[in-house]
Amino acid sequence: MRVPVLLSLAIAACGNAAPPAIEPVAVESIAVPFDARDAARQGEGRLSYAGGVALRSSTPWFGGLSGLRCPDRCYAVGDAGVLLSFDRVERDGRLVGIQNVRGRALLDREGAAGAKATRDAESLVLSPGGAEALVGFERSNSLWVVPLGQPEWRARQVYTLPEMKDWPLNGGAETLAMLPGGVPLVIAEEAPDGGDRPAIAIGAVKRPDGTRANLAFRYRPPANFSPTDAALLDDERLIVLNRAFSPLTGVAMALVELPLAEIKEGATVQGREIARLRPPVSIDNMEGIDIRREDGRVFVYLVSDDNFNAAQRTLLLKFELLPE
Repeated sequence: MRVPVLLSLAIAACGNAAPPAIEPVAVESIAVPFDARDAARQGEGRLSYAGGVALRSSTPWFGGLSGLRCPDRCYAVGDAGVLLSFDRVERDGRLVGIQNVRGRALLDREGAAGAKATRDAESLVLSPGGAEALVGFERSNSLWVVPLGQPEWRARQVYTLPEMKDWPLNGGAETLAMLPGGVPLVIAEEAPDGGDRPAIAIGAVKRPDGTRANLAFRYRPPANFSPTDAALLDDERLIVLNRAFSPLTGVAMALVELPLAEIKEGATVQGREIARLRPPVSIDNMEGIDIRREDGRVFVYLVSDDNFNAAQRTLLLKFELLPE
C-alpha cells in the first residue's frame, strides 16, 4: 500500500478505533455500473461484468480492505489491522450486496491489537480446510497464523522469514496466494532495489531428509504497476492482481496470468497480461482478489482499499473470466 503521509496518519487514527471483540457491522451496498458513461459496455476482453457494489459504513474502522478470500463466507483484512467476514448477496448470478458482516481487530499472541506499525494487514489466505488464516503484514514484514473458529482472532504463530527482512517498510507482504499442496506464496509490493519484486513459495522445496525449504524467485509486473494480490486459477496457473496510480490518469488495474511451471528457484517470472482496466470503468485502488468456480464457470472477485479517504471508495466487484 502506497499512501501519502496524511492518509497514513488518518489510517492510524482509524486503527485506534478497532473493535475489541468480534461484532456486527452495519454496511450499506450501493450498486455500481461497469462503465458509468456507457451502460451498454459490460466488460473488457475476457472479463464479463457480473455486478458490483460500493460499500459504506459509519463504523470508523471499516475500510482499507487489502486482501480477500471468498470460499463461501468471505474474509477480508484491512490496513487498520481488522479482519472482516461477510456473506455475498447475489441475484441471478450478479453481485448485489453483502450481509451478516462481522469484524474485529487482529490480536497478536499476547492478545494485544498493537500499534499501526505492527497491524498493517495487507493480505490473507485460508488453510485448505478453512480453519485458519495466514495474514501478511507490511511494516513488520511478518506472517500471522490466525485460528478463525475462536471468540477472538488472535495469532497462534508469528513468522518473520529471513528472506523478508529487507523488504520495504511500506511495500512488503502485499500479496498472498495458496499454491497446490497448501504451499503459501508471498510477493512483495516493492523491491529493495526498485526492480523485480521478491517472492517466496514457503516450504515448496522438499529436501532429501524430508524437511522443507523456501523457494525464492522474482516477479516482474507490467510497467508502472505493482502486485497487490493473487489467487489460484487452477493447478497450472495463478492470476496476479496489479495496481497503478498516476496523478494524470488516476488508478488502473491489470490481471496477469502466471504459469506455475515458471516458478523456480532464482527465476524471474512475468506472465501474460489478460486484462487491464482504468476509468471510466468503476475501479479504485484494487488490492484484493479471489477466484471461485461454479458449474464449470470461473468468477473473479475484487475489492478495493479506500485508504480511509473520503475521495475513494470501497468497491466489491464480480467478473466472469471467459474462456480464451
